[in-house]
Amino acid sequence: DGQLYAIIDFDSDARAKADFDLPEPIRCREVLPQSMTLWMSSGGTTSVLHHDDAENVLILLAGRKTVMLVHQDQAQNMYAPLAEHQGSSPVHQDAVDLVAFPRFANVSWIRGELQAGDMLYIPHTFWHQVNSYDRNLAVNLWWQHKDDWRWWDPSDRKEYSAPDFGRPGRVPFDVLKSRAPASLPCSPLPAGADLTQTKFVDEDSFKRRASKLRREAKKRGEL
Repeated sequence: DGQLYAIIDFDSDARAKADFDLPEPIRCREVLPQSMTLWMSSGGTTSVLHHDDAENVLILLAGRKTVMLVHQDQAQNMYAPLAEHQGSSPVHQDAVDLVAFPRFANVSWIRGELQAGDMLYIPHTFWHQVNSYDRNLAVNLWWQHKDDWRWWDPSDRKEYSAPDFGRPGRVPFDVLKSRAPASLPCSPLPAGADLTQTKFVDEDSFKRRASKLRREAKKRGEL
């Protein structure tokens, strides 16, 4: 039997947005949804090992998934700088060629398993790989907090470059992220509010905004 799958972008689908409520931990006016996607498959499908420049929640509606999760500072052990496609690893995690990629043996990782009704939070830039089993239906939401500029300047490649984390002399990711306040504001959304009432901010727009706010704060001597 062939493997069937579909990836459906819901960013401009008002009917889909009306069916989606932000999960309670991020049900805040300050949370800026970036993109929402529906993932469907007949099972037996896999993703590559990759990262996203955003916070991520993965919600499984039907089927089962297993997820490999790897810290940002493991990028060198995953040979991220050698990847043909930016944001991914050239190593196939289920059949690792340890002659070509010997450092992959040093990768420390977490295994997660999702059943229907489960939700997984995947932190910003955290490497992950997903396997899907049985008839599979999931939705994920990428998002940012409006104050993420306090720790992140997307335009500063000397400071933030996902393939370069873990290099000697590179600031560890957790040190970078620790520049954010210990807690961020969360003004609760009204009861019954869905994503049709929340403005989506695309990735490029958010990155430009974050870089601009950080530059302005530096000029004012606040950073």
